[in-house]
Amino acid sequence: MALIKKTDKDENGRKLPAARGETAVKKKEAGRKPVPKADNKKAVQVKKETAGRLERAKSYFRGVYSELKKVHWPTRREVVIYTSVVVVAVIIVGVLIWIFDSLMSRVIQLLIR
Repeated sequence: MALIKKTDKDENGRKLPAARGETAVKKKEAGRKPVPKADNKKAVQVKKETAGRLERAKSYFRGVYSELKKVHWPTRREVVIYTSVVVVAVIIVGVLIWIFDSLMSRVIQLLIR
């Protein structure tokens, strides 16, 4: 995916007019001052973050468990039927590939001679 670089000039090098509201946003950002953070808050944030992670993990696994309850699990008979269908399909495709490969090798042998 190509990245497009936003420029304030057109292809001839002339300056483009500012988009609506762009200057107001820049003025607001220029007036803001960074707020210093206190060192004692970092320890509290780490504890809250750890507790938040545990709660999110618990919530995630509760959701996984509830979704697994909704899954339609096949019966033993269905699994045997589905497996046999797959095995038969694989055998049929294997035989078709073997026949095509044998025919192609014969044609190439005839061309080489």
